[in-house]
Amino acid sequence: MKKFALLFSFIALLHGTAAAAEAPTMGYVDLRKLLVESKVGQKNKAELDKLIKEKEKALTSEEGKLQSIQRAFQKDMLLMTDDQKQAKQKEFQEKAEAYQKLVNEAKQAVGKKDNEFASQSLAEIKKIIAVVAKEMKLSLVLEASESGMLYAEDGMDLTQKVFERYDAKAK
Repeated sequence: MKKFALLFSFIALLHGTAAAAEAPTMGYVDLRKLLVESKVGQKNKAELDKLIKEKEKALTSEEGKLQSIQRAFQKDMLLMTDDQKQAKQKEFQEKAEAYQKLVNEAKQAVGKKDNEFASQSLAEIKKIIAVVAKEMKLSLVLEASESGMLYAEDGMDLTQKVFERYDAKAK
């Protein structure tokens, strides 16, 4: 029985030593930084800002028309019959609903474009991360802000390496 326990302890010790020698290596990447601060991220942000300004310009024009209708209604309200007031209020309500629909469509268009940019960028970034991880013989790469990571050694941050390669592809 003693021999069996001694043999079991020896095997466990050898297994523990082998496992320690092959410890998985890990790294992490700050995707937010890559998506926002990279050349592609800056280009995407500029395009989104341009789209937002275009949508805001169109919406400002429509908002001005609504305000004009409202001012005219308030000015002429005392001279109108009840039926005329109701007709003007109905007209204003319809235009206000159309304006709100335009606002929602603008938000959706901007959101859709932002999602397209993010999807394209993430696909490319993931490919670069895979290459860097294989080169460094890493077993696992985490996303810095989403992983719940509370501590990591300095050498585990792959963000700058991925950042440089991602920017190099953007040229």
